[in-house]
Amino acid sequence: MNFEQDGSRRAALDQLKGPAIALIVTAAIGIALQLFSLLGHMMGTAFPMAMRGYGDNARMAQLMGGGIGMAMAVVGIAFGVVVLMGALKMKDARSYGFAMTAAILAMVPCLSPCCCLGLPFGIWALVILVKPEVKGAFQA
Repeated sequence: MNFEQDGSRRAALDQLKGPAIALIVTAAIGIALQLFSLLGHMMGTAFPMAMRGYGDNARMAQLMGGGIGMAMAVVGIAFGVVVLMGALKMKDARSYGFAMTAAILAMVPCLSPCCCLGLPFGIWALVILVKPEVKGAFQA
């Protein structure tokens, strides 16, 4: 790699640093929240206030609690781990496909690690990832 290529790779890494760190933080928050959710479902305390109510709220809380709630928390943790691993690869410009997958998964409502943060940070990551100079800096 000559000096000019090294400089363009360094510039691409600088552009990737911000969205990668944002996705890492998003994934970490999402994983932590899902772990608390999983623990709450395992202990039966995930929806205590709603379960005391009557009607549709209580029925929905009972439906989302227990096994279904635990399964959803496990899926959320898995999504968070994929986003975290993809963001770590994005930061070092390794595995373009994995970095794109992480950015896209972060934007999926209700499945992303942290809904409110995943959408804007996922969009930011995609905008940077589709730049030709950034895409060219990735190693296989």
